[in-house]
Amino acid sequence: MLAGMRRESQVHIIECHFECTGFDHRLVRAGTSVYLWNLVRQFRDRGHRVTTLTASHGLLPALREQFRVTDTGWRLTGKITIPLDPDKWPDHPRTVVVDGSAAAYRMVVEGIEVILIENDMLDTHSASLYPPEDAEGRDLTYLKPLVFQFLAARYLAGRDTTDTVVHLHEPVFHHLLPAALSAQGYRVVSTVQTNLPVDTKVYAPAVRALLRDLGADPSVADGLEDPPLDSPLQRAMRAYLPRTRLHRDDPGRPGHDRVSALALVTRSAAAVDFLSEGQLEHVLTQGGTPFAQLFADLAVRRVLHGHIDRMTVGGCAIGDEWLAVERTPQRRRRTLTGLGLDPALPTIYHNGRYSVEHKGLRELFQAVRRLLDAGRRFNVLFHVLTPHILHDADLDALARDHPELVRVRTGAVRPAHLIDWAASSDLCVFPAKFEMDTFLMAMGEAMAAGAVPVATAQQGMRHFGHAFRLDDPTATGLAVRRSFRVADPELTAAVHDGLAHMLDLVHAGSPLIETLRARAVATARQFTWSNAADRFLEIFSACVAGRPPGTKTGPAGDGAAATGSGTATTGPEGVEVRWRHPGADRIEMVVATDPVRVVALRGDGHGTFTGVAPVAAGPVPLLITERDGRCVWVEAGARP
Repeated sequence: MLAGMRRESQVHIIECHFECTGFDHRLVRAGTSVYLWNLVRQFRDRGHRVTTLTASHGLLPALREQFRVTDTGWRLTGKITIPLDPDKWPDHPRTVVVDGSAAAYRMVVEGIEVILIENDMLDTHSASLYPPEDAEGRDLTYLKPLVFQFLAARYLAGRDTTDTVVHLHEPVFHHLLPAALSAQGYRVVSTVQTNLPVDTKVYAPAVRALLRDLGADPSVADGLEDPPLDSPLQRAMRAYLPRTRLHRDDPGRPGHDRVSALALVTRSAAAVDFLSEGQLEHVLTQGGTPFAQLFADLAVRRVLHGHIDRMTVGGCAIGDEWLAVERTPQRRRRTLTGLGLDPALPTIYHNGRYSVEHKGLRELFQAVRRLLDAGRRFNVLFHVLTPHILHDADLDALARDHPELVRVRTGAVRPAHLIDWAASSDLCVFPAKFEMDTFLMAMGEAMAAGAVPVATAQQGMRHFGHAFRLDDPTATGLAVRRSFRVADPELTAAVHDGLAHMLDLVHAGSPLIETLRARAVATARQFTWSNAADRFLEIFSACVAGRPPGTKTGPAGDGAAATGSGTATTGPEGVEVRWRHPGADRIEMVVATDPVRVVALRGDGHGTFTGVAPVAAGPVPLLITERDGRCVWVEAGARP
């Protein structure tokens, strides 16, 4: 979009989110706040009116010490009646009434209007902002995000909606708002920030009751029931899938009316936005995952594909401070010697939250230790952020057994120090799992500083250009297999082998490393907040004009693995399975018991797998995992 066009088409952008505190780094609890504040400053710089709307979180006294906080004069009185899911709240009444009295306060920070809604419940959990997960079912402050949605809709009601867009973030935190606000004339854009299970559900009676109280159409929650999903193969999938983080088995039944939050949002929003093309592709298809075949039968898939013209990618970015990082011998020497390390050795880097399964940390720590135990010599720089004292057996052993090579930080680290670490590293390692990443800013930062990536081939990271083959003319680094498995030995082996190969190239001074580094830097530095803001303004303009903002006509494909072929024969000890699949890395029989039973077939190394299923008769559900991590289900039909 040209600068002149931006000035001629001014939009009022309301960024509404439960946590919108990026104006003060001390108050940030999740990356969305940082993302939001970077975006709103870009919108401001282009001359648009920008308002952020958030909860006060009990922070008004502290904010008054630093900012000028004024009373807007807006007041709300009354009660909010909320139906409770009896499965989640068995010791509470079916309906609760909470205080709906509220006031709104205003700050102007860096030229941006910040509106804070104050209410008794919204003032709880000031330290974390968010109620803890284990509060569900026992502490009504768990309803704090739902109360914020209701009060935000009340605050915005009756205001001028001309050329106004409300930008919401994370469907589970705003599933009421698209229907409530579109009924008032607002154009609503919903950004899917994280890859929660795509069928994450909310309690439909609460949705209908609150929308009715807000003057919106409660029927938006109707017709979202999933089919029974009760075939033998579907029962096996449902029993197995919760361990993959891709699906929460939450089937509908009489008296248990739960519906997809993403489906609700998609029905009412003018646009549903994603942080990367790969994330959008994953959400639409679940391609190559163990969830893809069950997903094909769900209501949320039907709704997403029925509104494909609303799907769009506004994107994400990395901070400006990473875009001009200089790698110099002097910086490397100063940084590494300052850490007591030898700058002549190859150096690897990882930065991220301490989330063992999501970030693939168990596999990372074990792979690196295996290399060091075998006599490899390289420096290890790990920042694994946690607010708690960290006791991780794998990480503790790695640091204890190789103190001359390993440096670990678990607390907050200043960005300038992280830049020094990344700019002094040859490789960065990001073995993230379960397709939970939607952009992975830390990987882009490291690449922008010149660290060549070794990372899983997740859809939500594919924009960074790492590839299975280093002779790919666009490769920025090395891709390793995807993983949807807790404690995945195949991923550990892939990270070990991938790092070993890349470290060999670094040690040998291979020109390929410099070629990959140049591509990594160039690729990562394209992801600027200025470019992201331009894309969002195009999306907002389309919504204001009543045009579908999406450019997608449908997903490219589901990326499913081949199924192979074989037999299942009823025998004296169970069903004997023999399956042929030359590309398979693992084939497992899944029995839908509680807990689920998973039995791996024995491979002969040449593509044939055999075993006996602990069942009296078939068919036998098989989960096939290929060497690149793609998965597919098939039934081995038993015969006498």
